Amino acid sequence: MSKETHPVSLGSPHDAQSTATLRSTTSHSSTNSAFASIGRAANKAVQPSSTSIPSQHVRKRDKLFGILRPSTPKPRDKQSQSPKSSLNQLSTASSEANLYRLSTVSTQYSGDIECEIEVSSSVDIGHTVSITEVKSSASCAQPSALPAISRLNIFRHNINAPVVLTTLPNFGSRIDTTPQLALCLGLLSNSVDTIDQQEDSLQVLWSSTPAHLAWLHAMKQDPIEQERLRCLGACMVDEFAKDASKDSTEIAEMVLIGPVLDNEHFRRLLSCTITAFDQAALLDVGLLQGLVQLVQSAPSETLLPDDLVKILRILRVRLQDTHQQSSVHPIHLTLAVSRLLDVMVEHKVKDLDRVEEHEPLSGVLSGLKASSDPYLMYQACYAFQALQYVPNNETPLQAVLRHSTGVVDGLVKVSAVFKLDLGAVLEGLGKLQETLGGVIEVTGSVYDGARSLMESGRGVLESMKEGLGSGQKRPWYTAVRAAYAFAQAGQLKDLNVLIYEAPCRRDPLFQWGICQLLGEIASENIWDTSVRLQAVALLRELYMNDPLWGQDESVRTWMLNIIRQLGTTTDQVVSTSAHTLLKDLDQDQETATRLPYPLRSRLPLPATSPTLARVQNIPPLEYNLHKHKEFLASEHQVMLILGDSGSGKSTFNRHLEHQLWTDYKQGGPIPLFINLPAIDRPDQDMIAKQLRANNFSDDQIQEMKQHRQLILICDGYDESQQLANLHQTNMLNQPGQWNTKMVISCRTQFLGPSYIDGFKPLPTDRYAADSKDLFQEAVIAPFSKDQIENYVGLYVQNPHTALLFQNQAMWLAKEYMDKLTTIPNVKDLVKNPFLLTLALKALPRLVASNNDLSSLHVTRVGLYDMFVDQWLETNCLRLRMSTLSTEEITAFKSLVEDDFIGCEITYLLRLSAEIFQEQDGNPIVQYIHRHDKDSWKAAFFGTDPEVKLLREASPLMRTGNQYRFVHRSMLEYFLSRVIYNPAKVDERDYDSSIETASPASLSSDTNGPLFQRNLLKEPSIIQFLCDRVRFHPHFEVYLRAVIDQSKTDSSATIGAANAITILVRAGVLFNGADLRGIKIPGADLSDGQFDSAQFQGADLTRVNLTGSWLRQADLSHSQLEGVRFGELPYLKAEGSVEAFAYSPDGRMLGVAILGDGVGIGIYDTSTWQRFHLFTAIQNVRAVAFSPDNQRIVSGDGEGMVRLWDCTSGEELLAMKGHTDWINSLAYSPCGNHIASASQDKAVRLWDSETGVCIFVLEGHTDWVASVRFSPNGCQLVSGSLDGRIRLWDSKTGEPGVVLSPSLGEIHSLAISPDGRWIASGHDDGNVQLWDMHSGSPGPVLQGHTITVTGIAFSPNSQLIATSSDDRRVMLWDASTGDIISTFDGHLSYICDVDFSPDGLTIASGSNDRTVRLWEVNSSRSSIAIQDQIGDSALVAYSPDGLSVLSIDHVLVLSMYHLGVIRQGNATTGLRGSVSFEFPDPEMIYDVAFSADGNQVATGCGDGAVRLWDRSTGVAGPILKGHSGAVNILAYSTCGRWIASCDYDELVRIWDLHGTEQQYVLVGGGDNNDRIIAVKFSPTGHQLAVCSDDGKVWLFDPRTRVLLTSKKLLEEDEVRVLDYSPDGQQLALGTSRSIVLWDLQSDEPGLELKVPVSSFKPIAKYACVAYSPCGQFLAHSKDHILHLWHRQLVEGDIESWSCAATLRVFSVRVVSLSWNPVIQKEFITASDDRSVRVWRVSSNDGTVTVKMLWGTNLRKLCTADVVLEGVTSLSPSHQELISQRCAFDGVLL
Repeated sequence: MSKETHPVSLGSPHDAQSTATLRSTTSHSSTNSAFASIGRAANKAVQPSSTSIPSQHVRKRDKLFGILRPSTPKPRDKQSQSPKSSLNQLSTASSEANLYRLSTVSTQYSGDIECEIEVSSSVDIGHTVSITEVKSSASCAQPSALPAISRLNIFRHNINAPVVLTTLPNFGSRIDTTPQLALCLGLLSNSVDTIDQQEDSLQVLWSSTPAHLAWLHAMKQDPIEQERLRCLGACMVDEFAKDASKDSTEIAEMVLIGPVLDNEHFRRLLSCTITAFDQAALLDVGLLQGLVQLVQSAPSETLLPDDLVKILRILRVRLQDTHQQSSVHPIHLTLAVSRLLDVMVEHKVKDLDRVEEHEPLSGVLSGLKASSDPYLMYQACYAFQALQYVPNNETPLQAVLRHSTGVVDGLVKVSAVFKLDLGAVLEGLGKLQETLGGVIEVTGSVYDGARSLMESGRGVLESMKEGLGSGQKRPWYTAVRAAYAFAQAGQLKDLNVLIYEAPCRRDPLFQWGICQLLGEIASENIWDTSVRLQAVALLRELYMNDPLWGQDESVRTWMLNIIRQLGTTTDQVVSTSAHTLLKDLDQDQETATRLPYPLRSRLPLPATSPTLARVQNIPPLEYNLHKHKEFLASEHQVMLILGDSGSGKSTFNRHLEHQLWTDYKQGGPIPLFINLPAIDRPDQDMIAKQLRANNFSDDQIQEMKQHRQLILICDGYDESQQLANLHQTNMLNQPGQWNTKMVISCRTQFLGPSYIDGFKPLPTDRYAADSKDLFQEAVIAPFSKDQIENYVGLYVQNPHTALLFQNQAMWLAKEYMDKLTTIPNVKDLVKNPFLLTLALKALPRLVASNNDLSSLHVTRVGLYDMFVDQWLETNCLRLRMSTLSTEEITAFKSLVEDDFIGCEITYLLRLSAEIFQEQDGNPIVQYIHRHDKDSWKAAFFGTDPEVKLLREASPLMRTGNQYRFVHRSMLEYFLSRVIYNPAKVDERDYDSSIETASPASLSSDTNGPLFQRNLLKEPSIIQFLCDRVRFHPHFEVYLRAVIDQSKTDSSATIGAANAITILVRAGVLFNGADLRGIKIPGADLSDGQFDSAQFQGADLTRVNLTGSWLRQADLSHSQLEGVRFGELPYLKAEGSVEAFAYSPDGRMLGVAILGDGVGIGIYDTSTWQRFHLFTAIQNVRAVAFSPDNQRIVSGDGEGMVRLWDCTSGEELLAMKGHTDWINSLAYSPCGNHIASASQDKAVRLWDSETGVCIFVLEGHTDWVASVRFSPNGCQLVSGSLDGRIRLWDSKTGEPGVVLSPSLGEIHSLAISPDGRWIASGHDDGNVQLWDMHSGSPGPVLQGHTITVTGIAFSPNSQLIATSSDDRRVMLWDASTGDIISTFDGHLSYICDVDFSPDGLTIASGSNDRTVRLWEVNSSRSSIAIQDQIGDSALVAYSPDGLSVLSIDHVLVLSMYHLGVIRQGNATTGLRGSVSFEFPDPEMIYDVAFSADGNQVATGCGDGAVRLWDRSTGVAGPILKGHSGAVNILAYSTCGRWIASCDYDELVRIWDLHGTEQQYVLVGGGDNNDRIIAVKFSPTGHQLAVCSDDGKVWLFDPRTRVLLTSKKLLEEDEVRVLDYSPDGQQLALGTSRSIVLWDLQSDEPGLELKVPVSSFKPIAKYACVAYSPCGQFLAHSKDHILHLWHRQLVEGDIESWSCAATLRVFSVRVVSLSWNPVIQKEFITASDDRSVRVWRVSSNDGTVTVKMLWGTNLRKLCTADVVLEGVTSLSPSHQELISQRCAFDGVLL
């Protein structure tokens, strides 16, 4: 039969001729109505009604799909019809339908869908089919027997396979998204030579565009960059693998990147995904879908048959366990089994064990026939069909093509994307139909009249059930697989033909599969929108106009379900098309089924890239900043942008404004940029003022107010000096007011601790959601390394950059980066964009004047100095080259004669001073000459020629009549120069020997800003001045003079407070300083050092002394009103504090005390006196108060939950159910329920009135550490050591979302009171924040070093407090993740932390038997001195006594190891350059310095001793001989010998003089002694080896001869030893004493008794050392250091007395060393990372010890402070100081 093809443009006005051919003469509406009637009649003719009541399963199916059946059967005809007449009528109806199709085709579809109609030129309308001609229930074997069907070719063309388009990143730049990384790795896996030939293999993500080819060519030249990209992929796999629970976004990331990984990492990814799914207690649908998709997309060479069999086994077991439950999980599992079997078929997996796998799976699938869900039935039938092909060495498409002409082997895969031959497929399907015809007859009844099925009321469900377990192959399966192959290859036209011409097209199962495929195409956004619309159109055509399609009712119902699902998609075009179709079909969208029938064939592309971000260490808040589009589309009204000065806030705002105008559409929201400092009173009518300034009329303003929405971009809130909530004062979004969204920026430093109230909007409806739901914030993250490199690359391309080099060769980007990396401190500075700009401009000049870049120390103020000098020089040159008027030339000459740059600096200093004086720091100066010519402004912006020239050369910018500095920080910089201008200081005026002298050029005029302005409100100015102090000694002298001036001059009070604040923040020490009578009210001395300082008579009113070191300070007769110490007196408990809780009203504190005879203590917080002690039978580890404050609940070690009455102490309830320790308790907000978390891995919910257990929530696989109720009480959140956070419905007990950080075990949880954040504390010391609404991860708070034991949010949700086993409490800003304060003081691990209900106090409980109370408002803003030594495990002096050598810790895989050798200044503690870092710090067990300090020896885990040059880091000889790790080392004083000991207690001595010979001194044989120390004598001629049981060996290292060995002690354990300076005495330190052994005697001599500590010492960290003069012996055990003084009495008899005890160490002293030159000075290093230097002096027999300097102290120390006669010191502070001075064996 010949065919005619007619191209038609549906819904398009063009091609009138074609349209006219198809149209009726009636109007569109009448035509549609008439043809719709015909269409409905045709549909009725092909859908015979059942004559019997539907079966039970059919009724269930009807209910699922929303089918409405009449109560009585409708008569089909006046007389019954035979099958023959039925088919005859069917053919006639088909002809009518064809007429309907041809007549209405131009009006049925909307849009620009093009199609073709193929019509048979001679249609045999009257042809009938006898029953004997039917050979299949699914289709007719003879095409001529089919009624004539015209095919509507909606898919007109074969297209390229669908691709995911993504932007190719610039070569070498940071990869921002996972699709970008997948694109790069995909390109990288294909060579330039083959990419054109293998284009199809790249269709998943890419194509061979010129840009891709250019990128690939560049990549081939850079193997390092190739390795970086591959490493990123590998690291993502590692990150994913350690993530205990994977969210959908992370899974989508890995599915995307999996196919482009190398074989090793793909298999690792596959393995961890299989394991994660297998071990999941609950079915994770996202993980299931990701696993299947990962297998589907895997390269063939990466998959093994065993992989597929293993996955199939897991899925089969899951399916077997869940198929008797609801349909939700079996649906997903059966679909997964189907797709996995497809992959197994394509990979020819033929060794599936029939007994263990094949038959059990067949049985499970057969068991699904009991389901009334037709979708589940179809998937089971599909899976069963696929299973029939698995054991055979033949794929379904091979079965098709084997029967076609000219195809021999037909090695075709559905996953292949080369072109399939349509003719071969159809021919093969036809012959396969014939071959399987007899088999198909077994099922009987589909084509043997669709009528027979329908009349019997059976339909496809019963048909499926009969054929499901028969073990026969069906042709519909191969046809559906062919359809998927065409779709995946983009051969949509061929797919269209296959749908109409497949021999089995009438089989309902084929129709189900095709409908599902069309639904997947329409729902998947990887396809072009036009293709998706075509899929909808084809569904429409098959439903409405194909008489052979949907003869089974369930097929039509399935089609309606698909269309309804498409109506819910986010694609507006597709959704609208589906809704229109439903309307045309008289169907209601609301009747859609709620069952989760999945249409998408794959996971959606990841919207974010959290795994990649973690791998690249991208700060999470950097992503939040790019969510402004999400903000604009949300219900939020205010978005606060935070950032430091120069971080790019204004740049971001301008970019946002530009982007919004670029995307602007008529009638949409209008962007309005408002520079807040330029608006007079922006708190009132701000928008109208801005619009009037831009010449809008009042009518226009009113029209916009009433009818338009504005997007306000408010820049510079801090610069406007505003404290008002602009959103509230302007009544934004209130009825009748402006409709707005507000983006507002502010410097972080400007805000106080409760800043959110200044930005939260008022809700429109006071009864609606809280205003917190309308507020959002983000922080501008510092520049990453990649961003810096990108910026530098752009900077060097700027033509103006060349001007900086004058006659020199311009640097390349790499040279800039080398300089930025080499110069110390610069890397940290340039993470700020503005400072990066300054640095790049200043670097050429800086480098030209310095040869040794590593010795440079660049500061923030130094960058500004160089920038300003360069700016002024450049503009002076510009003016010289410009055309000036006569007056201007004269003025310019005058300025040049007077030093133009000096005049310019003076101009800018005066201007900045006036801005602060006259405008309180508002940076914008508005100058209108007519109005302001007589004001202070005229001197800077008037018409005088000199003023004009100075203004034009200044770093100022002008907008209309408004002037401002180019950046706010420039204004602050110049005001700092008003206070101290280094350009004016004449070094000759400065005499460094006169410490109290003030240089003549530095005035003490009290009218200046230092004396008139409180600089605590200007942190940026203080920072500039701190930089000056560090590098300008005369400025320090000047500030000290100002402090002294306050002693006698009351007008210097503000200046003195500013001066000492600047000095303390700059790290200047006041140890031993004479500060008697100073007046510094309000000064910030936090973290300052005032050891032995003299404060007698000082005015310290309102001074902040948080964390200050006040040991031995004399504060007698000083004024202390309002002084802050940062903490309150602690509570002393009888045992270890395991948990505590505030009552909701804040009046009580309940404390769980672990110990004999104790239980729960209740304290009155007004007096901090305990008024109840509930004695518990078992130790209590958890407590919680009821919301009404009347009850307290406790959990104990036996798993009992007990409820107590807070007033009477009566036990009210005992709730039994848990079988192990209770770790956490929580009361519901309503008070009706109690949640408990236990080590038995369960969470229980109890009725608080009856004690009945309501739910047992199981799912965690390890101890549940914490449980919390959400603020509204609807959810429970639990965290476990299994690394997962689980959310539960508190009303039903149903499990919800599962979150899994990649940070390991979870030990603590908290939920913010506003319900926004979940915070989890982990064993690696990190805290992870989670968005509670979306489940997406937020920032990670990094600061603790080990397990985070407690987390608490402040009542306003703005602060976070954390506690840790590292004995510290940290306070964080919840919005930025920045550390605000660190509180030190506990002596042991901290169990928990909490805020008081008023938010003013933080409580922390510890194993040290205390609950400490810290003041929140005593903020500690001291500038951290980054260049001081600290965190040292070993300290020693250099031979000249001028330097300190230290070995510092480094963090490797969450463990600290000895890793860095440093050299610091012994006088100041300032750290020098890093000598070197050990390459493998985790291998190092001990380190020793040579006597001259030039060599370092390391004892390593592999049994080797490695030698290093300390100054260069060059590795020297490796001494091998030990079989175990070397844990003890010692150098001889002459440098020739090294002694070493390993864990096998074998001691060797090594001769380094050329031979490096080794000798065993101790060990081997039956030696069971545990060696604790080896030590050479001062002369080097003797070596002492000591064991812990008191045995000592003395050797001659020259001869290796044992001189003597003695067991000196019998009962005590030796910890450490040392030689006296003359080598004649050994000191052996034990846990209770020091034993002195005169080597000339056979018996031990004196025993120096030391106080017993309440904490057991650790041998490795006990220290003992003689002073070089021999007069002092320092000994530490634990955290106490005793100094013994030697005196001779009665001739030569020596006597030792304990001259001083230092009780200032909160942890162990790990290293101690005396200065070899200054013989009464020693240094200590502690486990808390602190290093201290001490000076011993004696006068008239009295020994005193003063601290010279210390690093990393940051804790309040008031030991031996003098408080005689002080005034206004509160009783609580008196008690605090008394506690800090107390001593009962430990420092408290």
